[in-house]
Amino acid sequence: MKINWNFVKFVLGMSVLIFLLSFSAHRYSSKPLEDIIIHIDYGEGKYFLNDSLVKRIIDNREMKVSQFTMGQIRVDQIENLLNDNPFVAHTEVYKDINGKLKIDLKQKTPIARINDGLNNEYYLAEDLSTIPLSSVYSAQVLLVGGNVDENDYEGIKNMIEIIKADKLLKNHVIAMRKEAPNSFNLLINKGDYIIEFGELERIEEKFENLKLFYEQYLGKVGLDYYEKINLKFNNQIVATKRESDEK
Repeated sequence: MKINWNFVKFVLGMSVLIFLLSFSAHRYSSKPLEDIIIHIDYGEGKYFLNDSLVKRIIDNREMKVSQFTMGQIRVDQIENLLNDNPFVAHTEVYKDINGKLKIDLKQKTPIARINDGLNNEYYLAEDLSTIPLSSVYSAQVLLVGGNVDENDYEGIKNMIEIIKADKLLKNHVIAMRKEAPNSFNLLINKGDYIIEFGELERIEEKFENLKLFYEQYLGKVGLDYYEKINLKFNNQIVATKRESDEK
């Protein structure tokens, strides 16, 4: 029987390769964790989390990741743990061949700070989830008061996006307040008047009417001439003068 030496060499080579891979995998698995490298997205000035807080989350009572070997580290478990944190939008965790655990973390983006008048105060995030207040960071976002509920979140987000995109509105509107179901007022930083905005719909149209009113009337009579500016009606603005000006 003729021996196929090429086949024998192939089998021996594969056996040696499997042994070496198995040995390397075992050696890597028993290697202690050398370092935890954390990269946090601080875009738009978000500082809810830092390296110390992230390490504290993954080094909790049930799991001391910093004391694990590389084989004991479960990447999916760490990702789930971090993603459950209310300040975290998304996390990617991976291990490298040098014994380092790397964490890329994206924080949620707050767009409004809501106080519902029932001792509940929190941030509304860009993805319409809620974020608790933080003891280490206070976001500079629009204030929203009143009996706000989940049905208002999308309208509030749309309103804020339009305000942020407009230089005049961004520097003028400082807060919103829900006065009744589907009815909001706007508070401004200059002038002693309120803007009755009404429902959070036809937002761009209402703001265009408001800016036109500023240009044609308010700039001439002064910021304290009116008590209320009502934007609720289609294609018109109803402005209420102060009583002292009506006499």
